[in-house]
Amino acid sequence: MNLTQPPILGVLTTTVPSQDQARSRLTSFSPKAIWHHFARAAHERGLSLCLFRPEDISPRKQTVLGYFNHDGENWTRMTGRLPDIVYDNVYVHLANRPAVRRARRFFLKQGKPLFNPRLGNKIQLADWLHQYPNLWKHHPETQNLTHEEQVFSLLDSVDTLYLKPINGSAGQGILEISETSQGRYAVRAAKFSNTKKPLDVELTRDEVQTLVRRQIKLHKFILQQGIPLLHIDGGKIDLRTHLQRNLHGEWEQVALIVKRGQPYSIVSNYHAGGSKHDWAWLQDWARQQKVKLPDREEVEDLSKRIARAYADKAPHLASIGLDLGIDHSGNLWLLDVNARPGRNILDNEQKKRCFELHAEFAAFLLQEKSR
Repeated sequence: MNLTQPPILGVLTTTVPSQDQARSRLTSFSPKAIWHHFARAAHERGLSLCLFRPEDISPRKQTVLGYFNHDGENWTRMTGRLPDIVYDNVYVHLANRPAVRRARRFFLKQGKPLFNPRLGNKIQLADWLHQYPNLWKHHPETQNLTHEEQVFSLLDSVDTLYLKPINGSAGQGILEISETSQGRYAVRAAKFSNTKKPLDVELTRDEVQTLVRRQIKLHKFILQQGIPLLHIDGGKIDLRTHLQRNLHGEWEQVALIVKRGQPYSIVSNYHAGGSKHDWAWLQDWARQQKVKLPDREEVEDLSKRIARAYADKAPHLASIGLDLGIDHSGNLWLLDVNARPGRNILDNEQKKRCFELHAEFAAFLLQEKSR
């Protein structure tokens, strides 16, 4: 690290112009307002900020071409020295592009902290948490789906189950299966397979076998026990807790959001037409309906314990989004884990706090590295 200059917090991203685009847009491009807020937060922590694309690294020269902000206010497109720490902000669907993978390998080889990592697929996430019995008791029974007969075996002990693509998100490809009568099964999806259209059919056992067999040839799935979650006006309820690590490396809950799905939908996703509410809204409904809820402190405590468990797996884990369900007895269940939670569901102040915490965690990692 160059001691005569502030450390540089680099942001590996694809949201800034490429070199060809920059030549024609150099005078007109300015980073979005949230990047200005990030730059000011970094400056307050004694850091400069640099936004750069994966292909803009020069390993031979040990430089990077990017948008630099040294004072928390002004941006300059220039070639500068390599960042001292890197926040990986590449979209998940672009994460496996060769340039992105090369950039990650380069910084790891350089010994520079790279934070905001991917955690793995749903099978790997479940396997990791299985090592923590006090947390696993909040996790629905989950199996790696390899054969269609597993569906019927699990339905012998549960009313409803779900097939979830191991790399799925936003409710895409999830199938809900339940037995309606002897030899008949209800099969539903919000976004079915590659059609992304709703599915709501009743099938025979043989038809379910054929459907599941076809699906597992196309994608890898987990098979998961369905939990009888709270519903309000026919919409499924779950909670999104968004957590990030702060200046001390500890987890802070940025948001607790109640999500309600569209009536009779199998998912509560905001992307799938669901609505968002605050905790007080859910409490008011629960009081009126005499429904038991866990304490808000219990939700936050469980969320932080789960986050700490996954930080054991990935020490540079900076943020996590957890989807938690509440059953009719007031018990909490972990439904999904997002190592790179989307911020579209957050309000403006919460989004700002996310970037303040990224600056704080970068300062923490640099301090740890210098020890």
